[in-house]
Amino acid sequence: MLTLLATLAGALLVPATAAHAAGTTYYVDCSAAANGTGTQSSPWNAVGSVNGTTFAAGDSILFKAGTTCTGQLSPGGSGASGSNISIGSYGSGAKPVIDAAGATGAVVKLLNQQYWDIGGLELIDNASSPAYRSGVLAENSSGGVLHHIRVHDMYIHNIAGYGGGWYSTNAGVGVQTDHTTPVSTWDDVVVENNTFDHVDRIAVAVTPDGDGQGTGLTTNTVIRGNTMTYDGADDILVVKNDGALIDGNKAGYGGAKSTCPPSGQYCNGASAGIWMSGSSNTVVQNNEVYCHVNGADGTGFDVDWGNHNTTFQYNYSHQNLGGFLLVMPPFTIANEPTSTVPSDGTVVRYNISENDGSNSGCPTSGTQTHGAGVLHFVGGVPNQSGSSSAVPLFYNNTFSVRDGLSTPILYSRAGTSISGALSFQNNAVFNYGSGNYFTTTGTSTYSNNLFYGNHPSREPADAAKVTADPEFRNPGNTSTSSSYTGKNAYQVHASSPVIRAGTVISSNGGYDAFGNAVSATAAPNIGAYNGTGGNLLSNAGFETGALSPWTQASGNSSSVTAANSRTGSYALTTTASSSGANQALTGLSPSTTYLLTGWAKVATAGETLAIGVKNFGGTETYTNIATASYSQAAVLFTTGSSSTTATVYCWKNAGGSGAGYCDDLAVEPLSSAANAVTNPGYETGALTPWAQSTGTASSVVASNARSGTYALQTGVSASGAIQTVSGLTAGGTYLLVGWAKAATAGEEVAVGVKSFGGTETYLRTSTTSYAQQPVFFTTGVSTTSAGVYCYKNSGSAAGYCDDYSLIKLS
Repeated sequence: MLTLLATLAGALLVPATAAHAAGTTYYVDCSAAANGTGTQSSPWNAVGSVNGTTFAAGDSILFKAGTTCTGQLSPGGSGASGSNISIGSYGSGAKPVIDAAGATGAVVKLLNQQYWDIGGLELIDNASSPAYRSGVLAENSSGGVLHHIRVHDMYIHNIAGYGGGWYSTNAGVGVQTDHTTPVSTWDDVVVENNTFDHVDRIAVAVTPDGDGQGTGLTTNTVIRGNTMTYDGADDILVVKNDGALIDGNKAGYGGAKSTCPPSGQYCNGASAGIWMSGSSNTVVQNNEVYCHVNGADGTGFDVDWGNHNTTFQYNYSHQNLGGFLLVMPPFTIANEPTSTVPSDGTVVRYNISENDGSNSGCPTSGTQTHGAGVLHFVGGVPNQSGSSSAVPLFYNNTFSVRDGLSTPILYSRAGTSISGALSFQNNAVFNYGSGNYFTTTGTSTYSNNLFYGNHPSREPADAAKVTADPEFRNPGNTSTSSSYTGKNAYQVHASSPVIRAGTVISSNGGYDAFGNAVSATAAPNIGAYNGTGGNLLSNAGFETGALSPWTQASGNSSSVTAANSRTGSYALTTTASSSGANQALTGLSPSTTYLLTGWAKVATAGETLAIGVKNFGGTETYTNIATASYSQAAVLFTTGSSSTTATVYCWKNAGGSGAGYCDDLAVEPLSSAANAVTNPGYETGALTPWAQSTGTASSVVASNARSGTYALQTGVSASGAIQTVSGLTAGGTYLLVGWAKAATAGEEVAVGVKSFGGTETYLRTSTTSYAQQPVFFTTGVSTTSAGVYCYKNSGSAAGYCDDYSLIKLS
């Protein structure tokens, strides 16, 4: 009955001169010299003929490609379920243009009409001064539910609306519920595959006609696959919706305009990219929002007032002035009780935020008036008691802040300590900036996060945190020629410490930002990427709980045990002596360099366990680990000219009394194994181009070499050497390997790197035999050099270093 009444209402409100049989196709050619009857051979030549017709279910209105019609289009009639009325084009050439020529209102207007498909047109309504203007505006004041509005494959641009005015009536596509009694709502709204450019205020808005004007919820809204540039304020907004899906849209450079209508009318100059308010069960996924310049909010995304069960997943946000996500507290809007309800059930997962909080690198920029943060809270942490999630959930996101920025990771306009609590788990925070975090008065959960780079004073305590370089493929996107641009830059290498280092999250969505499965029972990665990094080894962390496809090495049997794991639940456990496991790799490329990494420890310190490779067409090579806590080994090997196989192993050497443990092994190919260090083994017999560190002088000596003839010998304390390596790639991930030992056991010698755009990183050894020190680091987005060093801090005897390598991971 409501559908019938709505259809009748639409027919009464639109001027009608003629009714036609269902299924008729009407043609419009605005370049025709004379107005015809609407057939293809005698087309209409003005929008007035379309506006003067009431169309029926199944009818089509086709505009000729390559032509321009001037005026505003307001066709009459409604379709029916399964038999829509459609607007499109015919002929070949550019999309037909409808140019409203600066008129106030919508270029295409539907009032109390339903079952319409509108596609394939170009809409313009430009003017020197703003007014209430829209591209497509569908309004419902029928007092009931209207169904199916689809707008697709349109080019809507230069809509001169009010940047600070109401949303739906200043939109590229506005779908509006007018304030009526009884309630008016929509069901089945689809806006897809459109291109919007320079639309003021917003590209797509599905809202009531004002704050406090809607008590019903529009259902089944889908906004997907749209591209938006230079929107005056926001990009996408849903208000009073249930079950909206906002998927696969790309929006950039929005938020530059805030011009409001005349005094006394709605005015809001704050804007964000994609957001919702007063809505339930909204899913926002696979979108990219970048370079939003609004100074008041300016974030890529926003969960505003009165929302229930909102999920943000798989989105890519970068260079947005206010940050990645705005989180609004409850507040009071006149006649809008929903605004006082805290948004609850918010889940933020598998998103990537890159250099948000600044417009650095964007063609346009704004000035912050309310500050910025990757996660930008306006007040305390909102959540409604009794909701399905006790606190907002932030997990498995990747947040990257470049050097030179001061963007906080957790920021609130209310101060550095705010009310409420949140859950923050499995997030990868790559922070080369100087920004900090807020604390909460409630009990927040922080676990299994990566905090790499700078470590500000309020960085959350996290007993299971990882602080090593995550080894992203191309963080910061500084190399535009790289295949790992966009969000793909935040996949990781096979040797990354984030792999299997997360904690299991229930109801985790099942997939990461790249389509990789996420187990409900096995430990995930930290960050938005849950793949293996291209690891050529199978069961690399022994997380199947079984040995296969590893095989027993000759000697005493090893086993996979649910103890002593580095990540996940399982590790390989050897016996005390002559015990280990092999894995045969096939399908390798001849004459190619590979990187083998793995983690090992021994039950009895000083005994050795080897991670190595053989049968690859070259000399067997390995690294011994002798520590009682997990240490990483790195082995480079190059296959022979005809070799396509290799055998990787973990092996507890003979003569021990305690077990050995291996976990998290990885093999990946390198496109180049060129060593960026000059005189890496000091085999020239001189220090150059190494330079003395400050303090006691070091020297090159013809003794204590690990290989060759020469090594670096430090003084007893405050002594070492440094080499500035230039020609590196900005935003590149590198592996530095150096070997060090101490003359006196227990004294420490460090192998490290600094001045690369990030925080100085080093590893220390205190053994009297050479131990490998592999250090992974990433150059800053504006840094192409690094200082690699050997340094002995204190003690009574010399230290020694030898055989440095600096390899780019690609």
